[in-house]
Amino acid sequence: MTTFDRYLLRRYWHVFAVSYLALFGLYFVIDVFTNITDFLEQAQGTVARFTLIAQHYSYRACYFFGLIGGTLEVIAAMVALALVQKHGELNPILSAGISTFRLMRTLLVGAIIVDVLIILNQELIIPQIAGHLQVDAGHRGDVTEQVVEVKDFATDVLIAGKRLNLRDHTIDSPQFVLTQQKLSEKLTTIKARVAVPQDRTRHRRTGWLLKGVSVPYESLQLTEMGRRYVKPGSEPDEIFVRTDVGFDRLYNRDSHFEYLSTWDLWRRLRNPSFSHRSLRSQNLFLQARIVKPLLNLVVVAVGVPFVVRKEATSLLTNLAICSAVMGGMLGVNELLMYLGKVALISPELAVWSPIIIWGTAAAWFTGFVRT
Repeated sequence: MTTFDRYLLRRYWHVFAVSYLALFGLYFVIDVFTNITDFLEQAQGTVARFTLIAQHYSYRACYFFGLIGGTLEVIAAMVALALVQKHGELNPILSAGISTFRLMRTLLVGAIIVDVLIILNQELIIPQIAGHLQVDAGHRGDVTEQVVEVKDFATDVLIAGKRLNLRDHTIDSPQFVLTQQKLSEKLTTIKARVAVPQDRTRHRRTGWLLKGVSVPYESLQLTEMGRRYVKPGSEPDEIFVRTDVGFDRLYNRDSHFEYLSTWDLWRRLRNPSFSHRSLRSQNLFLQARIVKPLLNLVVVAVGVPFVVRKEATSLLTNLAICSAVMGGMLGVNELLMYLGKVALISPELAVWSPIIIWGTAAAWFTGFVRT
């Protein structure tokens, strides 16, 4: 890597960092003043309030980075190249026999580094702070929410309850409905004082342990399948119900999958307890996540020829054309994703079509580059 490569990368990182801080700062100012009353009510004392605000927006900063990082890496590449042209640094480089594509390679290296940071953020950090990201501003982790009824499509078990405890990840006053024929000889509703999630271990399957049940296990009229999925607990008033419907599906329904790691999302796609519509959305989201780093690099390759067009005298005109092209690309990408969501085209076609279209366009647009 040459001295100018390092200089160009520093400029790229400077633009990226300033853009991120500016956008997140704008979001912070608007959001904190919108929810200032909630923060003041949830904490007593100046230090406690500032600590609560800092903790809340530190989690939001990680999520915001994953949300806006791909767009900023493209913008940073275009702006860095535009600054090289504005300061008169491009002509000496081209006069020395160095092609513009050599500079694009350096910008792609910077974009790859951003992609790696985004992947590390989404795989290692976001899954660990997912619970904090789902809590409203100014609220603590023990805030409870009304339970929206969720169905396990593998066993037809309906899960409902009075409220969710976000601190302990439990259900207060749960109701588990065992439908007829699959698990029970007749429609049976098991009410309990609390339901505690049970993670998969060597000797135990995933499910919910119901404590303080209204119906003793011995009085349940279970089918052969029901006896495999409904077990007695260690105490007389406890019943264990095996199900893959976890706490995340009860809270904010199936929108939680955006906070999962790729491996966890892949495991959920193989889970028969989800509805077909939910699995389709998760499949589309998973493939879009895999393709996104490559798509970001392709978008950078498409944008460079418009910033340094042949025989172009106005940098502002170049940037305006580049912005229009980027806007058109975004519109096409969102249209394809929408068609995939409403099942008009397959998720594979919706996700991979932009790579094919814009990859071909990037090769065709190379003839516009001033070299």
